[in-house]
Amino acid sequence: MTGPADTALRQRLQVVALDDGRAALRLERDAGCAACAARAGCGAAALAQLLGTDRDLSLPGDAPLTAGTDVTVAMERDVFLGAALRAYLIPPVALAGAASVCAALGLSDLATAVICVPALAVSFVPLRRADRRAGRAPVLWLEPADTAP
Repeated sequence: MTGPADTALRQRLQVVALDDGRAALRLERDAGCAACAARAGCGAAALAQLLGTDRDLSLPGDAPLTAGTDVTVAMERDVFLGAALRAYLIPPVALAGAASVCAALGLSDLATAVICVPALAVSFVPLRRADRRAGRAPVLWLEPADTAP
């Protein structure tokens, strides 16, 4: 599956293994973190360090691939932006909104906390629904590395 070339985000990765028509790709997450000035205070960098920097991604491989082959993983920009908004914007806005309403009503801190927890949980519903939709139609696809810009 390929998408429009002008609206896709791409990352070059290497195939490390093939299994049942799926390509296992090696992700190295620390490349950007090493050059980032905010690394010392970054939660993502701390989590990557805790979990290790290398992870595998498994995607269906349509083309004949071999271990060691470079491929490009692509994703539509709009899909990425939508996922980022659902994951990083909706939950904090829902939490801040619930806390603000509780403060405006003059509720105690305990009551505010009790109300904010389910509000935060409900704010993840759009992300979960999008994840289910993505399971039916993959949002990532492989391209040969030499054809990507």
